[in-house]
Amino acid sequence: MEQPIVSVIMPVYNGHDHLRQCLDSVIRQTLKDIEIICVDDGSTDDSAEILKEYAAKDPRVRVILQENGGAGAARNNGLRHAKGRYLSFLDSDDFFEKTMLKKAVDKIQEDQAEFVVFRCDQYLNDTGEYKKIHYSLKNECLPPYKPFPVWAIVDNVFRVFVGWAWDKLYDAEFVRKYGFTFQEQRTSNDLLFVFSALVKAQRITYLDEILAHQRRNNNESLSNTREKSWFCFYDALCALRDYLKSQNIYEDLEQDFINYALHFSLWNLNTITGDGFTRLYNKLKTEWFADLGITAHDRSYFRDEKEYLQYAEIMDRECEDYPIKISTVIPVHNAEKYIGQCLDSILLDQKIGTEVICVDDCSTDSTPQILKEYAEKYDNVHVLTNETNLYAGLSRNRGLAAARGYYVHFLDSDDYVVKGAYEKLYAKAVSSNLDWIKTTAEAFDDSTGETVPNHRYVMRDLDPGYFDTLLDFHHSPRKFLAYISLVPWNAIYKRSFLLEKKLQFNDLFCVNDRSFYVDSCVKGSRMMATKEKLVMHRANVSGSLVAKRVEHFDCQFNSFRIMKKICDDNAVSDMVRFRILDAELRDIMIWYRSAIEKSVLTEKLKQDMQDFLKEEVNIPWFERRGKDCEWLNYRHLLDEPASGTGEAASEQ
Repeated sequence: MEQPIVSVIMPVYNGHDHLRQCLDSVIRQTLKDIEIICVDDGSTDDSAEILKEYAAKDPRVRVILQENGGAGAARNNGLRHAKGRYLSFLDSDDFFEKTMLKKAVDKIQEDQAEFVVFRCDQYLNDTGEYKKIHYSLKNECLPPYKPFPVWAIVDNVFRVFVGWAWDKLYDAEFVRKYGFTFQEQRTSNDLLFVFSALVKAQRITYLDEILAHQRRNNNESLSNTREKSWFCFYDALCALRDYLKSQNIYEDLEQDFINYALHFSLWNLNTITGDGFTRLYNKLKTEWFADLGITAHDRSYFRDEKEYLQYAEIMDRECEDYPIKISTVIPVHNAEKYIGQCLDSILLDQKIGTEVICVDDCSTDSTPQILKEYAEKYDNVHVLTNETNLYAGLSRNRGLAAARGYYVHFLDSDDYVVKGAYEKLYAKAVSSNLDWIKTTAEAFDDSTGETVPNHRYVMRDLDPGYFDTLLDFHHSPRKFLAYISLVPWNAIYKRSFLLEKKLQFNDLFCVNDRSFYVDSCVKGSRMMATKEKLVMHRANVSGSLVAKRVEHFDCQFNSFRIMKKICDDNAVSDMVRFRILDAELRDIMIWYRSAIEKSVLTEKLKQDMQDFLKEEVNIPWFERRGKDCEWLNYRHLLDEPASGTGEAASEQ
């Protein structure tokens, strides 16, 4: 045979299921002057017999048999035998459009190019559908003329085309001149060939049409069994870096290479499972990110923010914790009526990696059995049981100690999470590296289902300019304390922030969350509020909350003392101290007023209030603030008569 126009090189390994379709797509090309070099890589099925069958019928088909050495070795073997003016590479489970070779040859000759790139798509093997691959050719990053040198590419040179060989046609003389070869490894064996040719090319052209089809969802494909060769991509990146250095062009392409190295590392991690995932994760975290130059640069160096954030998350977490984006901590006590809806709102309605930690605080109804059933059904549900009543605050602390998520949500057992809220909220929190983010919530009456208005839950009074931007508590503490609800269940908190700052809920029977919120405001540096709704909050649950508060009003006094300690320990400014303590006293007075309105105020509580103000509160210090001090507006309540003389009276 005289020199053919194109040599099509096909590595073949156990390709029985799709080999005939692949071969037919080449044999039926409209360009006939070709040779088809099929290198059987030690197949153990009947692939070699199929190849010989085709060779017997078509003299353009040449069959080379070799011991199993991988696709890279097979392509190199084919290269040594190729006689064509141009080189095409095709995997044995993929296939070409019948006009591919003719159009590619016409284009490479028209532009006298060293290689031509064309678009491809994915053929879904299980459904027979075709899926576009938008990233296979980013012509928006290419100059408005053809051909062009590699230096004319305006984006990352390693991201404009994919590192595949089968969506390109190469000038054979160009390949031989520079001695481009494939790495002889199990996977990622074409990256070095493709990108070495790219950086040496002076005349590149392309065809903006789909001419090749990549088969996906093929269980026998090497790309679906990368657990066996999880390290090959790293070897390919190192080989490319070495080649760039040998050609004295690494410094010019260093940022492109490091950005691509991060991209390709994360792609490999995100598309591998099982033990390979664990080994790859740990190698990237402990060695390879550093070796590839990624750890030497800050966020501004990387062009893809999402990739940088994933890298930062990997460096911040151990492998066993990585899939868990949000840990939901739920203190539970006699919640048999509500806990199912609460858990289902997380397990069924959130499309993100979660774990649920339920801390049962000595329930006496069927709650423990319900929790046990959920834990048996779902691997990500964990149940902790308190031996004695710890109440909600310490139960949350216990759940936090067991949590592994990147962020933590403290949810009450009678509330539930809005469908899809976690994914949206997590994306906001991670993209801004937030210590915490507060959200809106909607309250509804337990018996009627009607909405219960609450201006703090919806942050009605917060200026629109304060949403979705970083907030500074020390500059404007009143906005945090007066316009945002202080409850813990309308926010997610970065777990490392909570642990590093030693943030804990207090051990009080009630009012165990206000100090947690204030402490997180004082110690936080990256805080945000958003209108994204997170929780549906059940209000007016059975039992008088006011009566319970009166019975445990010492919790209000102790909460004030805890707030003073937070101010002292953190040496806050005088203005911040005033805002924190004024807000706390205002809350105390509002609950005191409620006790009067509900006719549950006792003589004991009235005396306790007077003693507290006398012993714990520097009233002149507040009076100097004038109208700015809100709690003083309630002092007249101290003159109201009590409704009883002993313990709290029953609600009227």
